[in-house]
Amino acid sequence: MKIFNDKTLRIIKKIGILLFWCVILCGVLVSLIYVNRNLDAKEIEKVNIKILPENVQFFNRQKVLEEIRKTGLSRNIVGSTADEINADNMELKLLSNRYIRNAKVYHDMKGNLNIKIEQREPLLRVYRFDNSSFYIDKTGIKVPLSMQFTSRVLVANGNIFERYKNHDSVYSYIGHQLYKIASYVDKHEFWKAQIEQIFVTRDNEFILIPKVGNHIILFGNADEVDEKFEKLFVFYKEGLNRVGWNKYSSINIKYKGQVICKK
Repeated sequence: MKIFNDKTLRIIKKIGILLFWCVILCGVLVSLIYVNRNLDAKEIEKVNIKILPENVQFFNRQKVLEEIRKTGLSRNIVGSTADEINADNMELKLLSNRYIRNAKVYHDMKGNLNIKIEQREPLLRVYRFDNSSFYIDKTGIKVPLSMQFTSRVLVANGNIFERYKNHDSVYSYIGHQLYKIASYVDKHEFWKAQIEQIFVTRDNEFILIPKVGNHIILFGNADEVDEKFEKLFVFYKEGLNRVGWNKYSSINIKYKGQVICKK
């Protein structure tokens, strides 16, 4: 006679599996607590700071350490234990800086305090109608000018009334159109090397100023940006390369399927 029927055996088996995973989970939790306690008691021996992107220099090692000291840290980082410093507060302080897009602060079992910073990367410098200026970064966020670093980026000026408020995103029609053109230029090495200025007319149209050639480019609005730049590239390659880059005073690419030049 069977002591247990099949249903009872299945229940016992399920309970056994559940108990097994409970033991495993408890073991993992105990291990994590042990590791965290050891990590908190470990003295910081070295501060590693990585700042990206390298071509942007709003921050250097010294400025990062200055920002960290603003958290109220009263002693040197090196020699302190991990629980004597507050990595979370350091991270929040860095993230509050107007030139920082992302920050990560953590310590490891080797005694390193690791700080990784991603700076805001300027895409466009905007001069308003009153000659005040600011940057727009690659995510469309406004960034103030810096005394430490001047970014060599595309410049926009003319009939621009886009307001400036730190960490504000682009809001106006002209602002969005400028951002659209600048983003396209930034993604293509040829245009990044060729276009140096965008001028906004009273009619809210755009004139591009190239670095090479004595002409201006009548761009119109920012609709069909890809098509306009592709059309202009073909004209550069098949037209200006033959007749010379200084032959025309203006190149009009506003109209679909047309390139109109003026001597």
